[in-house]
Amino acid sequence: SSGLAGGGFLLHWEATTKTLEVLDGREVAPQRSQPSDFLTPSGTALPWREATRSPQAIGIPGTVALLWDAHQHHGQLPWAQTLAPAIRTATDGFKPSPRFLRSLHLAKRFGVAHSPAFQALYLPGGQPPPADQPFRNPALARTLSALAREGGPAFYAGPLAQQILGGVNALKTTTPNFRGWSASDLSSYAVVRRAPLCSHQLGHRICTMPPPSSGGIGLLQTLALLNQSTPLAESAPDDPTVWRQLGKAQAWADADRLYWVHDPIDGAVPSAALLDPAYINSRARAMQGANGSRPTPGLPAGIKDYPYGRPDRGIEQGTSQITIVDASGNIASYTSSVETIFGSRHLVGGMVMNNQLTDFAFKPSLGGKPVANRRLPGRRPMSSMAPTLVFRKGEPVLALGSPGGRSIPHLLSRVLLASLAWNEPPARAVGLPHLSRRGTTLVLESDPPLPWPFPLQQLKSEANSRRQSIGSGTALIQKIGAGWQGAADPRREGTALALP
Repeated sequence: SSGLAGGGFLLHWEATTKTLEVLDGREVAPQRSQPSDFLTPSGTALPWREATRSPQAIGIPGTVALLWDAHQHHGQLPWAQTLAPAIRTATDGFKPSPRFLRSLHLAKRFGVAHSPAFQALYLPGGQPPPADQPFRNPALARTLSALAREGGPAFYAGPLAQQILGGVNALKTTTPNFRGWSASDLSSYAVVRRAPLCSHQLGHRICTMPPPSSGGIGLLQTLALLNQSTPLAESAPDDPTVWRQLGKAQAWADADRLYWVHDPIDGAVPSAALLDPAYINSRARAMQGANGSRPTPGLPAGIKDYPYGRPDRGIEQGTSQITIVDASGNIASYTSSVETIFGSRHLVGGMVMNNQLTDFAFKPSLGGKPVANRRLPGRRPMSSMAPTLVFRKGEPVLALGSPGGRSIPHLLSRVLLASLAWNEPPARAVGLPHLSRRGTTLVLESDPPLPWPFPLQQLKSEANSRRQSIGSGTALIQKIGAGWQGAADPRREGTALALP
């Protein structure tokens, strides 16, 4: 789900100065990128699975730069000491978990023939490694050791950077249209500090990720639309009406975020206008009168016409979430990803290389208009990752985030609804069922950790509903009384723990 050759977003709260900051470590398109990189010679979009394994999908990684930046400003242990456990694990190995092995089977289905290195390490003899023997990655141990000795900048300049550059550019031999990376693609990478996106919802101030993530706007819009449609203060988890309205709000928020969000380097995204109460009121009225039709993006105040083409919904998945509160009250909510299961399945230095650039729109223009989230050199693709902090009276009371790809704002809006409106404790807030509106289909979670609080027939009257598993992995910590309580999503193998 994540690794050194991916990217992510960190939302960090400094308790002493009461400062909230966003560190954007999202991947960047290399300078030789072209808007047509995911088109066939005939101009049609590449099939998604084919695109994930193309070197064109690999963005300049931001994970190491983000972790180094955060450590330099806020770390208390020596950098090398923080990497020591990972070096031991890569050297000595670990017993493969059931989910690790399932993920390898899925990666095999997505396609691994393009990467002999991946097959040799993860699928020796065509099969995943034995579950009863330690799985080792000595090449990754060497990469981690170099970073421990030389610091995070070694990833972007010096011998390790040259190794990464050589490994990526070697892929030009098997992909002739791949133009490769330059040394400056790595050396010029920089973490961007951004202002968090905040809104008053459900009696709290909720702060989350700004563009180039669309997850924050999606999360806040979903809650705002839901609150306009249903008196949440009077709602309860056993009321199917609020769940039905939640699904509608998700779809209407998606229509806006997938249309308007792009890398802010190309101009401001109208985030404030998309969250303005008057705009939300008008969208909520339109939502109630839509009778199940597929929503289209709205036109916020100050914008006279639609400047972009309207892309189809893309595919995004494969993410990890870590949420931490320390003894001093500092908070880190960090979402990290390589995009798909095992990313592009290309390996360099033992690292799984991301395929995050498939988060750009494959078709750069539609209907004679450019798509907002089109692939351009030096741009960061739109994301759905949305690490989030919730404040009451100026103090943080809840921190959370989740994997889940394009469904991340759907998952987090449901968890926040349970936590803030229904006053559910952390374990129940995380374990209650999920639903996710995907186009005109309402996806209802099958076999959730906690049962649906009403007969599902009360939701199945919705057109085009289906039941399936929903891959959340929420990590939530909540201030309750004088202390903090945590819950890890039982849908994955994560855990919540307190260290002395």
